[in-house]
Amino acid sequence: MVNVLIVDDHSLMRRAVREVIEKEEDMQVVAEASNGQEAELQAAEMQPDVVLMDVDMPDCTGFEATERVLACSPKSRVIIFTSSHQEQFLFQAIQKGAMGYITKDIEPDALIHAIHCAARNDLCIPGAFTTQLLAHLRSSWKMNSPYGGVMSAGVSYRTPRRTAHAASAGEIVLTDANAHLPRPLTEREKQILDLMRKGRKNREIALELAIAESTVHKHVQNIFEKLHARNRTEAIYLTTAEV
Repeated sequence: MVNVLIVDDHSLMRRAVREVIEKEEDMQVVAEASNGQEAELQAAEMQPDVVLMDVDMPDCTGFEATERVLACSPKSRVIIFTSSHQEQFLFQAIQKGAMGYITKDIEPDALIHAIHCAARNDLCIPGAFTTQLLAHLRSSWKMNSPYGGVMSAGVSYRTPRRTAHAASAGEIVLTDANAHLPRPLTEREKQILDLMRKGRKNREIALELAIAESTVHKHVQNIFEKLHARNRTEAIYLTTAEV
Protein backbone atom coordinates (compact mmCIF):
# COMPACT_ATOMS: atom_id res chain seq x y z
CA MET A 1 0.00 0.00 0.00
CA VAL A 2 1.38 3.41 -1.01
CA ASN A 3 0.65 6.03 1.64
CA VAL A 4 0.28 9.54 0.23
CA LEU A 5 0.39 13.00 1.80
CA ILE A 6 -1.25 15.78 -0.23
CA VAL A 7 0.12 19.30 0.29
CA ASP A 8 -1.83 22.11 -1.39
CA ASP A 9 -3.32 25.35 -0.10
CA HIS A 10 -6.53 24.84 -2.09
CA SER A 11 -8.99 22.48 -0.41
CA LEU A 12 -10.79 21.83 -3.70
CA MET A 13 -7.56 20.60 -5.30
CA ARG A 14 -6.79 18.38 -2.31
CA ARG A 15 -10.26 16.89 -2.47
CA ALA A 16 -10.02 16.20 -6.21
CA VAL A 17 -6.62 14.55 -5.88
CA ARG A 18 -7.80 12.47 -2.93
CA GLU A 19 -10.71 11.16 -4.99
CA VAL A 20 -8.37 10.09 -7.79
CA ILE A 21 -5.93 8.37 -5.44
CA GLU A 22 -8.51 6.55 -3.35
CA LYS A 23 -9.94 4.85 -6.41
CA GLU A 24 -6.73 2.82 -6.49
CA GLU A 25 -6.62 -0.39 -4.48
CA ASP A 26 -2.94 -0.03 -3.64
CA MET A 27 -2.96 3.63 -2.56
CA GLN A 28 -4.40 5.67 0.26
CA VAL A 29 -4.25 9.29 1.39
CA VAL A 30 -2.99 9.27 4.97
CA ALA A 31 -2.98 13.04 5.50
CA GLU A 32 -3.45 16.46 3.94
CA ALA A 33 -1.70 19.77 4.55
CA SER A 34 -2.40 23.30 3.37
CA ASN A 35 1.08 24.76 3.89
CA GLY A 36 4.69 23.87 4.52
CA GLN A 37 4.47 23.85 8.29
CA GLU A 38 1.51 21.47 8.27
CA ALA A 39 3.31 19.32 5.70
CA GLU A 40 6.33 19.02 7.99
CA LEU A 41 4.18 18.04 10.98
CA GLN A 42 2.14 15.51 9.01
CA ALA A 43 5.22 14.00 7.39
CA ALA A 44 6.96 13.63 10.75
CA GLU A 45 3.93 11.83 12.19
CA MET A 46 2.77 9.75 9.22
CA GLN A 47 6.07 9.04 7.41
CA PRO A 48 4.27 8.87 4.03
CA ASP A 49 5.70 6.96 1.10
CA VAL A 50 4.90 9.76 -1.36
CA VAL A 51 4.22 13.46 -0.88
CA LEU A 52 2.41 15.50 -3.55
CA MET A 53 3.76 19.02 -3.01
CA ASP A 54 2.32 22.24 -4.40
CA VAL A 55 4.82 25.03 -5.09
CA ASP A 56 2.93 28.27 -4.48
CA MET A 57 1.84 28.25 -0.83
CA PRO A 58 1.42 30.99 1.81
CA ASP A 59 4.15 30.45 4.41
CA CYS A 60 6.89 28.91 2.27
CA THR A 61 7.40 27.54 -1.21
CA GLY A 62 7.01 23.89 -2.05
CA PHE A 63 10.77 23.71 -2.51
CA GLU A 64 11.41 24.84 1.07
CA ALA A 65 8.67 22.52 2.29
CA THR A 66 10.32 19.65 0.41
CA GLU A 67 13.51 20.16 2.39
CA ARG A 68 11.58 20.24 5.66
CA VAL A 69 9.60 17.11 4.82
CA LEU A 70 12.69 15.14 3.80
CA ALA A 71 14.49 16.24 6.95
CA CYS A 72 11.82 14.68 9.18
CA SER A 73 10.76 11.86 6.86
CA PRO A 74 13.85 10.89 4.84
CA LYS A 75 12.26 7.81 3.27
CA SER A 76 9.43 9.84 1.75
CA ARG A 77 9.47 10.58 -1.97
CA VAL A 78 8.35 14.07 -2.94
CA ILE A 79 6.61 14.92 -6.21
CA ILE A 80 6.27 18.61 -7.03
CA PHE A 81 2.66 19.08 -8.17
CA THR A 82 2.25 22.50 -9.72
CA SER A 83 0.51 24.63 -12.32
CA SER A 84 3.85 25.95 -13.57
CA HIS A 85 5.61 24.69 -16.69
CA GLN A 86 8.80 26.68 -15.96
CA GLU A 87 11.99 24.70 -16.49
CA GLN A 88 13.70 26.45 -13.61
CA PHE A 89 11.10 25.10 -11.20
CA LEU A 90 11.94 21.59 -12.37
CA PHE A 91 15.65 22.17 -11.74
CA GLN A 92 14.91 23.52 -8.25
CA ALA A 93 12.71 20.53 -7.50
CA ILE A 94 15.45 18.03 -8.36
CA GLN A 95 18.06 20.01 -6.44
CA LYS A 96 15.88 19.98 -3.33
CA GLY A 97 15.53 16.22 -3.48
CA ALA A 98 12.19 15.76 -5.26
CA MET A 99 11.68 12.52 -7.18
CA GLY A 100 9.14 13.94 -9.59
CA TYR A 101 7.71 17.05 -11.19
CA ILE A 102 4.21 17.00 -12.66
CA THR A 103 1.72 19.68 -13.63
CA LYS A 104 -1.88 19.94 -12.50
CA ASP A 105 -3.27 19.65 -16.01
CA ILE A 106 -2.24 15.99 -16.33
CA GLU A 107 -4.73 13.16 -16.65
CA PRO A 108 -5.65 11.09 -13.55
CA ASP A 109 -3.86 8.03 -14.95
CA ALA A 110 -0.67 10.05 -15.33
CA LEU A 111 -0.93 11.21 -11.73
CA ILE A 112 -1.27 7.64 -10.51
CA HIS A 113 1.68 6.59 -12.69
CA ALA A 114 3.83 9.37 -11.19
CA ILE A 115 2.98 8.26 -7.66
CA HIS A 116 3.88 4.67 -8.50
CA CYS A 117 7.20 5.84 -10.00
CA ALA A 118 8.11 7.85 -6.92
CA ALA A 119 7.11 5.01 -4.60
CA ARG A 120 9.63 2.71 -6.29
CA ASN A 121 12.29 5.44 -6.17
CA ASP A 122 12.12 6.32 -9.88
CA LEU A 123 12.35 9.86 -11.18
CA CYS A 124 9.20 11.04 -12.96
CA ILE A 125 9.19 14.24 -15.01
CA PRO A 126 7.28 15.47 -18.08
CA GLY A 127 8.79 14.08 -21.27
CA ALA A 128 9.14 17.58 -22.71
CA PHE A 129 11.57 18.48 -19.91
CA THR A 130 13.88 15.48 -20.22
CA THR A 131 16.36 17.04 -22.64
CA GLN A 132 16.50 20.29 -20.68
CA LEU A 133 17.05 18.47 -17.41
CA LEU A 134 19.90 16.37 -18.79
CA ALA A 135 21.52 19.47 -20.28
CA HIS A 136 21.19 21.28 -16.96
CA LEU A 137 22.69 18.39 -15.01
CA ARG A 138 25.54 17.94 -17.47
CA SER A 139 26.42 21.62 -17.30
CA SER A 140 26.32 21.50 -13.50
CA TRP A 141 28.49 18.41 -13.10
CA LYS A 142 31.80 19.20 -14.77
CA MET A 143 33.74 16.30 -16.20
CA ASN A 144 36.99 15.31 -14.51
CA SER A 145 39.51 13.72 -16.84
CA PRO A 146 40.52 10.63 -14.78
CA TYR A 147 36.96 9.28 -15.08
CA GLY A 148 35.14 11.37 -17.65
CA GLY A 149 36.31 9.50 -20.73
CA VAL A 150 36.15 5.98 -19.36
CA MET A 151 33.37 3.87 -20.84
CA SER A 152 32.53 0.55 -19.25
CA ALA A 153 29.47 -1.62 -19.89
CA GLY A 154 27.72 1.29 -21.52
CA VAL A 155 28.39 3.60 -18.58
CA SER A 156 30.40 6.80 -18.57
CA TYR A 157 31.58 7.67 -15.08
CA ARG A 158 30.83 11.33 -14.61
CA THR A 159 32.95 12.85 -11.87
CA PRO A 160 31.90 16.37 -10.88
CA ARG A 161 34.53 18.89 -9.93
CA ARG A 162 32.15 19.63 -7.12
CA THR A 163 30.56 16.55 -5.65
CA ALA A 164 27.03 16.49 -4.25
CA HIS A 165 26.29 14.89 -0.95
CA ALA A 166 23.47 15.34 1.51
CA ALA A 167 24.34 17.42 4.56
CA SER A 168 20.77 16.92 5.63
CA ALA A 169 17.88 15.25 3.86
CA GLY A 170 16.86 17.23 0.83
CA GLU A 171 19.91 19.52 0.93
CA ILE A 172 22.66 19.16 -1.65
CA VAL A 173 26.03 20.51 -0.59
CA LEU A 174 28.73 21.02 -3.21
CA THR A 175 32.23 20.16 -2.11
CA ASP A 176 35.61 19.81 -3.75
CA ALA A 177 35.75 16.61 -5.78
CA ASN A 178 39.45 16.08 -5.14
CA ALA A 179 38.50 14.89 -1.65
CA HIS A 180 35.61 12.80 -2.94
CA LEU A 181 36.61 11.17 -6.21
CA PRO A 182 34.28 8.28 -7.05
CA ARG A 183 35.90 4.87 -6.73
CA PRO A 184 35.62 2.39 -9.61
CA LEU A 185 32.67 0.02 -9.44
CA THR A 186 33.16 -3.74 -9.44
CA GLU A 187 31.79 -5.77 -12.34
CA ARG A 188 28.86 -6.90 -10.20
CA GLU A 189 28.10 -3.32 -9.17
CA LYS A 190 28.17 -2.23 -12.82
CA GLN A 191 25.78 -5.06 -13.63
CA ILE A 192 23.40 -3.99 -10.87
CA LEU A 193 23.63 -0.33 -11.86
CA ASP A 194 22.69 -1.27 -15.42
CA LEU A 195 19.59 -3.06 -14.12
CA MET A 196 18.76 -0.06 -11.94
CA ARG A 197 18.82 2.07 -15.08
CA LYS A 198 16.18 -0.27 -16.51
CA GLY A 199 13.92 0.38 -13.55
CA ARG A 200 14.46 -2.93 -11.76
CA LYS A 201 13.72 -3.12 -8.04
CA ASN A 202 16.09 -4.88 -5.65
CA ARG A 203 13.84 -7.95 -5.55
CA GLU A 204 13.77 -8.16 -9.35
CA ILE A 205 17.54 -7.72 -9.57
CA ALA A 206 18.02 -10.50 -7.03
CA LEU A 207 15.86 -12.87 -9.06
CA GLU A 208 17.55 -11.98 -12.34
CA LEU A 209 21.06 -12.42 -10.96
CA ALA A 210 20.16 -15.37 -8.71
CA ILE A 211 21.50 -13.71 -5.57
CA ALA A 212 19.94 -12.74 -2.24
CA GLU A 213 17.97 -9.50 -2.06
CA SER A 214 20.08 -8.49 0.95
CA THR A 215 23.18 -8.87 -1.24
CA VAL A 216 21.64 -6.60 -3.87
CA HIS A 217 20.84 -4.03 -1.18
CA LYS A 218 24.47 -4.07 -0.02
CA HIS A 219 25.74 -3.63 -3.59
CA VAL A 220 23.34 -0.72 -4.15
CA GLN A 221 24.57 0.99 -0.99
CA ASN A 222 28.16 0.48 -2.15
CA ILE A 223 27.28 2.07 -5.49
CA PHE A 224 25.81 5.11 -3.72
CA GLU A 225 28.88 5.41 -1.52
CA LYS A 226 31.36 5.11 -4.38
CA LEU A 227 29.53 7.60 -6.60
CA HIS A 228 28.62 9.92 -3.71
CA ALA A 229 24.97 9.66 -4.73
CA ARG A 230 22.00 9.93 -2.39
CA ASN A 231 19.67 7.69 -4.34
CA ARG A 232 19.14 5.74 -7.56
CA THR A 233 18.29 8.86 -9.54
CA GLU A 234 21.58 10.58 -8.72
CA ALA A 235 23.57 7.40 -9.33
CA ILE A 236 21.99 6.99 -12.76
CA TYR A 237 22.47 10.61 -13.79
CA LEU A 238 26.04 10.69 -12.53
CA THR A 239 26.81 7.72 -14.76
CA THR A 240 24.84 8.76 -17.82
CA ALA A 241 26.69 8.18 -21.08
CA GLU A 242 27.15 11.16 -23.32
CA VAL A 243 24.78 11.29 -26.29
